Amino acid sequence: MLDQKLADVTKQIEKAETTLKELRRQKKEIEQQIEERKKEQLYKAVIESGKTIEEILEVLGNMDSDTKE
Repeated sequence: MLDQKLADVTKQIEKAETTLKELRRQKKEIEQQIEERKKEQLYKAVIESGKTIEEILEVLGNMDSDTKE
């Protein structure tokens, strides 16, 4: 009887671990999709601004310098 309980609990643990691995995989995939969307939004904003990427980077670099002073 105890052996069967132990086997059942072990099986439940294995199932939970498999579910957890799948959920972690899904989480990572969703995080990557969110990151990609943010990059696309940033790129679109740069294009719509009419400025070059170099000009944007220069502005951002200047902002960083201003906060250090």
